[in-house]
Amino acid sequence: MPGTFNLANSQHIHAAVHTLLEPLHRIAKALLPKLGVSQQNLLYYASLANFYTVNDLRNLKADQTHLYLLCYAWQRYRQLSDNLVDAMAYHMKQLEDESSALAQKSFSAEQVSRRQDTPQVGRLLLIYVDDTVADATPFGTVRQRAYKIMPRDTLQITGQRLSVKPVSKLALHWQAVDSLTERIRRHLRPLYVALDFASTVSDSPWLAALAWAKSVFAKQQRLSQRPLAECPATTLPKRLRPYLLTFDTDGKSTGLHADHYEFWLYRQIRKRFQSGEIYLDDSLQHRHFSDELVSMDDKADALAQMDIPFLRQSVNAQLDALTAELGAQWLAFNSELKEGKLTHWTTIRTRRS
Repeated sequence: MPGTFNLANSQHIHAAVHTLLEPLHRIAKALLPKLGVSQQNLLYYASLANFYTVNDLRNLKADQTHLYLLCYAWQRYRQLSDNLVDAMAYHMKQLEDESSALAQKSFSAEQVSRRQDTPQVGRLLLIYVDDTVADATPFGTVRQRAYKIMPRDTLQITGQRLSVKPVSKLALHWQAVDSLTERIRRHLRPLYVALDFASTVSDSPWLAALAWAKSVFAKQQRLSQRPLAECPATTLPKRLRPYLLTFDTDGKSTGLHADHYEFWLYRQIRKRFQSGEIYLDDSLQHRHFSDELVSMDDKADALAQMDIPFLRQSVNAQLDALTAELGAQWLAFNSELKEGKLTHWTTIRTRRS
């Protein structure tokens, strides 16, 4: 589809430019705070790099031009990070919706098939309690009668299907994921590899698992080729181990099911990203909330600049003053109520009674 092709091309271009700007962004991230440039000025200087032509920038003072371009690299890198996050959200939702739809379709088809077989299976069972069939009747005769109800091949297939436990919705979901693995590798993997996530949880097992997966991909290896002990154990919930691991004939786990685990890891990272547990430090829209706050070291200077009177008092002093004010207001209200000055309040009480 042309739309999908263009989207994929755009995504790859953004990822390539994002990688190209990474060294400049690293320099800007370390240097600009030392220059005391506020974030508003960062965005303003970055806009000037867009506003001026190449010749204009060459005619400016060299230090001025370098500052504008450095601010532009800082801003553009973070803007591209946000674009990659949007692409990640789009592909993740698309693949999740599609896997759920495929699993539901397979489940419904299985249910319909079982319902269709039920009447014929019932007729076959009734042969065994049919009093018109003598006990001495040869089994071959009974078998031929059964084949008239259901052909031999159909009977064999139906019997095999009914003799095993129905496939669960969860198993069907992972079967659906198997059909999407190529798209997961092509669309999701480059995005998760390019983005550098952080977490509010120290030693997050999900970020540790992602870092491990990145290192494996960098070696051109599959996750299943690495020892299972390398994978953070807490990212393998007990109920999903049958789908996230591979097993030998004795039922002993032999390693990761690479495709299933990769999809599971990406899904959990995205889920925690939406909740705020995981965030993107080098971003304009998806940074941690604390980045918007003044640091404790700069708090005193920021409060002094705002010059707000009540901020110069201690919290206890403010609470004492507010409590005294509220007490005086309650006493005044009680006095006026007893003296009958609050006629509107008397009217309201009369209507309610």
